[in-house]
Amino acid sequence: MGKMKWLGWIGILLSSVFFTACSDDTENNGLNGGAGSLLVAPEVAAYGGGGQAIAGEDNITDISACLFEDGVLTQVFENLQQTDGGYHVSLNAKKGTFYMLANTDGLIDLNGLKGCSEEEWLKTAFPVKDGKAVGFLTGKMDLATRAQSGQTLVLKRGVARFDLTLSGNIAVNSLTLKNAAQSVYLFPQAEGVKSPAGVVRKDVTAHFDEVLTTSTSGVLYVYEQENEGLEVSVEAMVDGQSKVLTKTLEEKVLKRNSIYTLTLRKDTLSSEVSLDVLAWEDGGNTQLQPDLDSQITIDKNLSSLPDGVQMTANNTVTVPSRALDFTLALDCDDELEFVSSENPCVTVEAVSSGVVGENKFVVHKALFPPGYPEEEVKVFFRRKGLNESYEEDCVKLILQENPIRLEGFTFDLQDYTCDFGRYIDNEMGRFTLPEGLELVAEFPEEDKWVKVEQVADAANTYRVLAGWKPNDPKADGRKQSAKLVVRRTADQQEMETYTVVRRNYGLPVTLLNGIWWCRYNALGNSTDFKDQILCAEDPARKLGKTVQEYLNTCSQEEYLHLWNAAYEGNDGIALKAVSKDNKITLDGWRSSESEHINKQEPAALAPDGYEMPTFNDYRSIFGAFVIPTAWAEFTPQIGGTAYRSAIILEKRSGLQLDGQDLGELWTFSVQSVKNQGEEPLTFYGVGCQWDGSGVNRNWFLLACYNPNVTGWLVKGSNASLEHNGAGANNTRIVRFKKSDVEYIYQ
Repeated sequence: MGKMKWLGWIGILLSSVFFTACSDDTENNGLNGGAGSLLVAPEVAAYGGGGQAIAGEDNITDISACLFEDGVLTQVFENLQQTDGGYHVSLNAKKGTFYMLANTDGLIDLNGLKGCSEEEWLKTAFPVKDGKAVGFLTGKMDLATRAQSGQTLVLKRGVARFDLTLSGNIAVNSLTLKNAAQSVYLFPQAEGVKSPAGVVRKDVTAHFDEVLTTSTSGVLYVYEQENEGLEVSVEAMVDGQSKVLTKTLEEKVLKRNSIYTLTLRKDTLSSEVSLDVLAWEDGGNTQLQPDLDSQITIDKNLSSLPDGVQMTANNTVTVPSRALDFTLALDCDDELEFVSSENPCVTVEAVSSGVVGENKFVVHKALFPPGYPEEEVKVFFRRKGLNESYEEDCVKLILQENPIRLEGFTFDLQDYTCDFGRYIDNEMGRFTLPEGLELVAEFPEEDKWVKVEQVADAANTYRVLAGWKPNDPKADGRKQSAKLVVRRTADQQEMETYTVVRRNYGLPVTLLNGIWWCRYNALGNSTDFKDQILCAEDPARKLGKTVQEYLNTCSQEEYLHLWNAAYEGNDGIALKAVSKDNKITLDGWRSSESEHINKQEPAALAPDGYEMPTFNDYRSIFGAFVIPTAWAEFTPQIGGTAYRSAIILEKRSGLQLDGQDLGELWTFSVQSVKNQGEEPLTFYGVGCQWDGSGVNRNWFLLACYNPNVTGWLVKGSNASLEHNGAGANNTRIVRFKKSDVEYIYQ
């Protein structure tokens, strides 16, 4: 039998229940006498609370009926066909209880129940089909008390329906009712909602092929049930983030023929999405939901708006970027409470107007910093007596874009700070200001590490430079800040103030032949300041010594800490020498290394603000291809400039590593003789390793930037210096120099 749609049953009387005799005898008319024909035109009950049916929800596939006489099932009518606007059944008696069932075909064996008592019949359990609740309907009437005309047989749905209401950027993937009953009594029980004895309970999930982004009715149907463990779980995407929201039903029953509405709303106070369950049958808390027809609006006449603030719609105000306060009077039938705003630049406090029914609030609008586009900000309120605020209860502020243009800076909305979170120098960024304004730097209790200079060929544009202080004893990684003040040129009145922050790190350096060389070799992770010797920790300078003098006199532990680091490849992680099989070898040395350290970009392996010296940088202090082995004065020359330098060789013995004697260890210093440097530059470190035989002590292979790979090698065998490219797996000492910097401060 094909499906028959019973659409529009709710609130529509299809027909009265009436009886016609099988003949024209009036004694049989309406079953006042013996047997007769009954024409039944059923009507579907409205949902509890007046909820509306949805299209296709009440499709009928089959109709059956049965008659109980004197409490016993005597007649069964299956596969009834609709004729004359109803269903004809032939009855043997004029009294008893008549039951009608829809959509139960194949799930209830009515003929097999013949002879059962009505008490047993009312305890009949109805199962799920394919794991889902069946949309069956049932109804009954007492023939003995039947009116002569105008009576209908009302069918009630055996299931409860779940609807979904969404507010905000929410997309629902699935809905689960946990521990749902898998069977139900065919008919409501006299003692109230009950589930069959021994009922099986399982999670029931509705998966949606296309995610639900709008409010949807009929997302899930389940049987009426009594259940202590009813729990609803919704899997959703909220503002692009996956969330699972769970709610335990406060009531312990689900009633047939009722609608339960799941409401997902984003609470503007917490930005969290709440899941609420509202039952239609008892009305729930429908009176506490906001009425969209009474949306909050702004009363312009009662509001106080300063210059530049304009009301552009009945609930929208446009505000300039500067800091200001103004008063809004809100027109609403309810008393309002401020909840939150979407932007920290906007805060609100209620003010008493002294007039009953007026909602007045002072809006504190802080400076809207440059670099942010014009933004529509919702300011949320809550109607007094509600626990949550809703999307509809808001006014809108249009925060106009700041006219200042930025390059390189992003200032936080709350404290107007740009924290680079690292060491940075040279140009950090630029400000382009409207005419009549200028930019200056201020240093509350801080060194003047920032320089502001106007760009000559750009209209009112200012460069902001971060400087460098050689051997700054305070360069220990602390935060270093400065104020960037925008002020009027005419009277220097401060208009806007921003803060820039960096981490003040610095490596000890010495100036030699025009280059700021780092005094110590790289250690550990060569890119990480925290692994290096910092200015504030320079052990030699603390003692008033050169690095070479310090290495000649320090403890073994201090010596090995500075000495024990060599590099290969491009990972910037130091290899450490260990004693193994009676030889000193670098732990983790890679014979198969293919990345040549001299080919890496100059800054690739260095901390911020430093870089690998080039081949020619070393030539400026070492000179020609071969240096006399006497380690006397020599005259390197590069670019037509002659530098006179001297090399000083020192040796130290008696040091041990893991109990093995290291023998004679060399250090050598290069010193300017013609006042081209402040102090000697000292070289030291673990010797080169190029095979499995271990470290070749006092063979110093110096890493440098040179795509042609050629570098500098001091041969420990004869104290000679030569150019040598060496292989990628030859380990090197890494010594950095300070990258060029525009501004050096004192």
